[in-house]
Amino acid sequence: MGRFRRGWYEREEVSKVTLDWLKSNVRLTHREMELLQVVSERKLVNREHLETLVPSYRHLGENRTRLINRSIRKLFDNMCLDKIHEKQDLGKGNSPCIVALDRGGSLLLNLSHKRRIPHHKMMVNGQAEIRRSVPLTYRHANGINQTEVDTILFCEENGYEILEWSHEKGKAFNYNNEKILMIPDVSIKLKIKNKTINIFLEYDTGKEGIRSKKSFPVIHEKVLNYRKYKLSKLWAEDFTYFPLVFLVTEDEHRIPYFNQKCKEHGVQGYGIYYENYIKFLSHLAKKV
Repeated sequence: MGRFRRGWYEREEVSKVTLDWLKSNVRLTHREMELLQVVSERKLVNREHLETLVPSYRHLGENRTRLINRSIRKLFDNMCLDKIHEKQDLGKGNSPCIVALDRGGSLLLNLSHKRRIPHHKMMVNGQAEIRRSVPLTYRHANGINQTEVDTILFCEENGYEILEWSHEKGKAFNYNNEKILMIPDVSIKLKIKNKTINIFLEYDTGKEGIRSKKSFPVIHEKVLNYRKYKLSKLWAEDFTYFPLVFLVTEDEHRIPYFNQKCKEHGVQGYGIYYENYIKFLSHLAKKV
C-alpha cells in the first residue's frame, strides 16, 4: 500500500483558537518561533525566500528545504500559519507555497490578527470547504522579499553586514502646517568597509499608472515627501546624513522619471531596474 498523501490545504479547522488551546496542543521549537516572527514582519513570504530569511534555516545545507517544509506543515496544521500556492502552467510543477500568520501565530507573538490570505467558504458535494486565493498585495511583498534575500547573499559573499532591515517604519511629521506620514517600504543600514550606508527603499511592481510612460503621480508624491522630510531636519535625530533613496522597479521606463524628480527636489535617489539591483549594490560598494 502506498503512503496516504494529504492535500495541500487539508487540516482540521479549529473554529476558536485561544492561548489555552495553543498551550494544550502546540509545542514549537525556537526555530519555528523564529520562522513565525520573520513571517509576521513581512506579512506574506514564499517558502523559497524563507530558506534564506530565517537565520536558523539558512545554513542547514541540503536538508534545509525538507526541514522548512516540515515546519510549515506543522505550523499550518496547528493554525499558526496559513498558506496558498500560485497557479502554475501545466507541466511546470508546483510553485513554493506563500505563507502568512494564522490566528495561532498571531496569538503566540502577541499580535492582533489580520487575515492576509483571502478565504472563500463554499459547499462542495455537501461538504463545507475553504478555497484560498493569492492576495493582491503579494507581488509587491514578494519583490521586497527578493530584494532582501539578494542583499543577504550579497553581504555574506562580500563580508558586509546588514545592521538594519525594517519594514514600513513610518515617520509622521509636520511641514509648513501640513501633516506628513512617510512610510518607506524598507529602512536599511548596511555596513560596507567599516562605513554605514543608510537607505530608504521603495519597491515598484510597475502597475501604478500602467498606461503612462511620462507621469507617475504616486512616485512623484513619494519624492516630494522625502524632500519635505529632508528639509524638516528631523532625520538628523537618526542619521548623520540624509539616507539614499532607492526605487527598485519592474518597469524600466520609470527610472528616468524618478531620477529626474529626485534631482529637481534635492534628494539623492536612484532608480534601479529590479534585475540590476545587485549590480547596483556592487557599484555602490566600490565607491565607498
